[in-house]
Amino acid sequence: MDNSIYVTLSRQLALFRDMDVTSNNIANANTTGYGSEHIMFNSYVAKDINNGKANPMSFAHDVSTYRNTETGPLKATGNDLDVAIQGKGYFTVQTPLGTRYTRAGNFQLDSDGTLSTAEGYAVLDSAGQHIVIPPDATTVKIGEGGNIKVNGDDAGSIAIVQFDHPQLLEPLTGKLFKSAVPGQPAQDVRVAQGMLEGSNVEPVSELTHMMTLTHAVTDTAQFIAIVYDLERKASSAWAQQS
Repeated sequence: MDNSIYVTLSRQLALFRDMDVTSNNIANANTTGYGSEHIMFNSYVAKDINNGKANPMSFAHDVSTYRNTETGPLKATGNDLDVAIQGKGYFTVQTPLGTRYTRAGNFQLDSDGTLSTAEGYAVLDSAGQHIVIPPDATTVKIGEGGNIKVNGDDAGSIAIVQFDHPQLLEPLTGKLFKSAVPGQPAQDVRVAQGMLEGSNVEPVSELTHMMTLTHAVTDTAQFIAIVYDLERKASSAWAQQS
């Protein structure tokens, strides 16, 4: 097989990976607290020994993905249990598989009054405990530091943590992250009650990028088809001469 096909295939595989990431961004354009992901591309050079000469070939390689950690747009909801983080912090929640982190603050109360995520995971306080809102609560106030007052009385504080290397957080869904190291108490962050952080995906940019990727995939596929056709014709001509 012509080496140009191998190089083009490496490019096409990277394009397919980019399309997957872009599609996921578009699908999460309205997901609360979602941070868009993007592909990091690189190239690596391999040597092809042909006729005693080492011919370098440069292959495309999608190294990894990275997240856009910029705060998404804030939207007022008027719901006392909706909170948004302004700054580089994460809420801490308890799941059946252990502690996880999220920026989605669309909280609710479960049947026993525990403050929980929309998926039913308990939100943890600064001591690592569940936050329980009593059934006779008439007012719930959440301060900028995450402190909670129920009917004017202190009722704990929502744990907000940050990481030295947030790109190392392992995304589990569009909302939850896993970390190999525990987070540290967040600094220079504020909590806004009655607000939700929207996705920081820019739909128009993502759709435009998807169109560019589609054209690139089509072009590489056409190139591969042309090379295959040339090889077929060359093989046929060689066979006729033999």
